[in-house]
Amino acid sequence: MKTMILLLVMLTGCCTMAGAQVLISLVFGKKLNTDKLEFGLMVAPGAVSLTGMNGKYKPALDLGLYFNFKVSENLFLHPEAIPKSAFGTKQLPVYATGNANIDTLFGNGYVQKNIKGISLPLLIHYRIKGLLFAELGPQVDWLLKTKDVFKTETNGNPLNYTINTNHSVTHFGIGAVAGLAYKLRKDKGLGIGIRYCFGMTDMIKNVSGSQRSQAWFCTISIPIGAGAAKNTTNTH
Repeated sequence: MKTMILLLVMLTGCCTMAGAQVLISLVFGKKLNTDKLEFGLMVAPGAVSLTGMNGKYKPALDLGLYFNFKVSENLFLHPEAIPKSAFGTKQLPVYATGNANIDTLFGNGYVQKNIKGISLPLLIHYRIKGLLFAELGPQVDWLLKTKDVFKTETNGNPLNYTINTNHSVTHFGIGAVAGLAYKLRKDKGLGIGIRYCFGMTDMIKNVSGSQRSQAWFCTISIPIGAGAAKNTTNTH
């Protein structure tokens, strides 16, 4: 066991965060799946935006891990850890950068705001009927990297200019999650769902009004090592 843990630490240091998630799941998945507990990977393609900025939704992809604790036959505690969480918006009006050449070059373009962070949803799953569940709960967000990407075209070719804007965001935020989840079979099998995430914290410091995150995601939950779990009974 000590050798396995040492190998895990060494490999994790050499991998990206997403790769580390998969590695941890593969090593410990069987040990973390029991008749009362499910553990796995969560993949969530979707679209994100910010309120109060006149932008549009932009594509996003969240990658994370989840636990599913069985409280009763109809109630489950469902915490998630999403170290690759996406926020932002696109098609924002350009603004002055302080560089006259850049301002002229991108005057007819637009700005895309890319925000990367870590999200920790703490959800409750409640069985509506059969294998259909409602999900609801708070989410804590830690915003790590923010970039404004100016976009335009010159002679038919795309042209980008990126500005680091970490100083302009509130680095910690609180939000809420609501959605539906459906298991494709009674035991620990693949799950799919749809969820809406809405922020309660003003994320942008240097813009008047309130700019809060909003997002739609299609979720895919993949149990790891569940096939080895014994005495599986109508879990979620």
